[in-house]
Order: sequence, then C-alpha cells, then structure tokens
Amino acid sequence: MSKSKSISSKKSNELILTDTEQNTILEILHDGVTAYELAKEKQIKLKTLYNYLDQNPKFKEEFNKAQEIGIKTLVEKMLEIFNTENMDLAPNELMFLRERQSYLKWIAPRISSLFQEKQKIDVKSDSSIRISWEEPSELIDVSTAETVPTPPKD
Repeated sequence: MSKSKSISSKKSNELILTDTEQNTILEILHDGVTAYELAKEKQIKLKTLYNYLDQNPKFKEEFNKAQEIGIKTLVEKMLEIFNTENMDLAPNELMFLRERQSYLKWIAPRISSLFQEKQKIDVKSDSSIRISWEEPSELIDVSTAETVPTPPKD
C-alpha cells in the first residue's frame, strides 16, 4: 500500500516527478501554498525539492512563476478578508491578521513585479563632448579678434 500524498523517489535525496505530479505542484502553488507547506504535504525534504528544481531548469521556471501567482492569490485572499463588512474578530485574531498583512506587503514586491512601487532610476552618464577630425584640415583660429573668415579675393 503506497501513500497517496507521497512523491516517488529513487533515493532519499533524489526526486522523480511525473508530468501529472509537476502539474499538481504548480496548481498547489497557484493556490498560495508555500514550498515549505508543499514539501511537508508531499512528505519530502525541502532541500530535495530545491535540488530537483536545480536539476530541471524548465520546471524551476514554471515553479517560480507559480509561486509568483501564489503571492497574488494570497494578496487577493487578504483583500477578500478586508472587504468583508461584518468582521467580528477577537483582538488576537485582528492582531494576527495585521501581522499577516504586513508580511504580505513586505514580501509581495520582492517576489512579483506587479506589486513593486515606482522606482527611481539613476542614470549615470558622462556629459563631456569630444570632437576630433581624422585628417588635419584648415582650422579657424578663434582666439584672435577677427572671428569671421575673410572672403577670398577675386
């Protein structure tokens, strides 16, 4: 009898995921579940999961996108809580809700560009201009009083 939630593995530190298992993981992440919670639910070590991601760059990219969507999901869940008209919360529940909100406000812009505030971009540039010619040509000496060249005589 095998456990329904466990993921197949060759060794204790090597992970094998079928396409179905990968899709299930991505769906779970979309729902706002963390990688830690996922590993705990699937009965694997978090390090094993991260090693698998490092060995499978395509899935790692999808995994990271799913985590970003998961953060958006958590923000939407918080908005739903705040939009509830009749919130009869005990003081400790309210305090926990505020702490969770503060944490989401802190972490969301670090994970998703959607939540980043406008950034000030400093562009450093050299403002000096250098003009040069390839071949020597007639130069006008502007250091003298006469700055307008005299027309040639016919």
